[in-house]
This record gives sequence, structure tokens and C-alpha cells, in this order.
Amino acid sequence: MSSEQDLIHENSKVGVKLMAGEEAEAVAMVAARTYPEAEIAHYPSYISIERPQRIEFDIPLISEELGRPYDAPTFLVILSSYNGRISVEDERITISTELA
Repeated sequence: MSSEQDLIHENSKVGVKLMAGEEAEAVAMVAARTYPEAEIAHYPSYISIERPQRIEFDIPLISEELGRPYDAPTFLVILSSYNGRISVEDERITISTELA
């Protein structure tokens, strides 16, 4: 039973891998402030951001962190991969474990 619970916990994590650079650093900074419990790891070529159940990336906050205009299509350019179900809106990218 314990290993089954561990498997369920593992599968409840969502996250992204972003190509390293100024924009990914800004996303990581915003994510760290918004979700202090998020696991953020920096690698030479990418940044990994993970947390349980759901993560939302607020595009206006990322724009503010960068100090310049930023939009969802530009976020998608640096998005190398993601784990979870993705929803893309003009001002928010959401990744969750929810079916609907």
C-alpha cells in the first residue's frame, strides 16, 4: 500500500522545463515568490520548476519582472517540456493534474 501511495504522490507533480536565459530566470523568480514550496533547479541549458497539483504562470508578473512586455506565445517559445495538462490563456499559463 505504501508504494502505491508513493506512486500517486509522484504522479501529482506538475512542472515545466524552460530553456535557460533571461526569460526563464524571470519565470523562476516569479514562481519562487508565488510558490515558495516549488522545486526550482537550475541547469546549464534549462530551468526546471515543479510543484504538486497545479502551477500557474502569470504573464503580467513575468513581464513586470523582466521590465518589458511579455506574452504567452513568447513563454511557449522557451517551454521545452511540461508535465501535466496545460491551459494557455492570454495572461496565464496553467499546468495541472485536473482532468477538466
